[in-house]
Amino acid sequence: MATAADTFERKEKKYLITTGQCAAIKAGLAAHMRLDDYGATRIDSLYLDTDDRSLICRSLEKPLYKEKLRIRSYGAFSEADTVFVEIKKKFKGIVYKRRVRMSAEGARHYASGMSYEEAQGAFPVPGSTTSAELAPGKIQIAREIDAFFRRYEPLKPSMLISCMREAWCPLEGHEDDCVDRITFDEDICYVDLMDESSAMRLPVTAPDQIVMEIKCAGGYPTWLASLLSSVGAYPRSFSKYGNAYKRVLAGKGAVQVRKSDSGKVSVYRVPTKKERAAFANDTLLGPSKGYEIENSLRLVS
Repeated sequence: MATAADTFERKEKKYLITTGQCAAIKAGLAAHMRLDDYGATRIDSLYLDTDDRSLICRSLEKPLYKEKLRIRSYGAFSEADTVFVEIKKKFKGIVYKRRVRMSAEGARHYASGMSYEEAQGAFPVPGSTTSAELAPGKIQIAREIDAFFRRYEPLKPSMLISCMREAWCPLEGHEDDCVDRITFDEDICYVDLMDESSAMRLPVTAPDQIVMEIKCAGGYPTWLASLLSSVGAYPRSFSKYGNAYKRVLAGKGAVQVRKSDSGKVSVYRVPTKKERAAFANDTLLGPSKGYEIENSLRLVS
């Protein structure tokens, strides 16, 4: 059957904070939470998308429902022997994750069209048994992933996003605070896998920026709300894959940039085929479809 580590259903709020804010938040967390047993860990996520990257385009439009498919490794993807093939869905602010564990070679074959059962049999997960990975709950998750492949086929590697992560978990006796985990991601970089001319690892955020994510089952406890307010940390939308995609567009000159009096920069991307049909007379999407990005993100230099 699927375990709690295979499925997630929770609220996830992101914060773009400075290194100074991060230090203050960690100091305040110490009475309620601790760094988990893994310490600082590199996480690589390989996102799959259509040829025209319709999945990330739709995600950036902030629809009521959106979904992504990625292959995640804990450690460098190129050196991983075990990975997770994961669907991430978001509906009305609630994040749902469903994933299966596979060997790296098995995941490659699975993403290339081999069935989940065949891939697990031919390329078993190190340290596990094929029967364990073919339990009914895991087969059910695999069927959901299969359906994703069919909805958007053909899919191909789009972006490899990497970061260094520290994850904090509740101290013993503080589990009732409803906070499952708080993660701090820094050194967030991407490789554009659809650009065959470059294998460069490029930054998504500035050196002094950290993405904090609070994962919880309910509302924040009073102590956490007070801590965030005291350091001036407020939630904001932030997608690593989405911001990497915006950087790719900016690098290709495929955007229109306007600076408002408020100090924000509006970035307008090239529309998809469907959008071009709806806005036949526009070369770029209108302001109502723009994406606001604060200057500190330095998306456009």
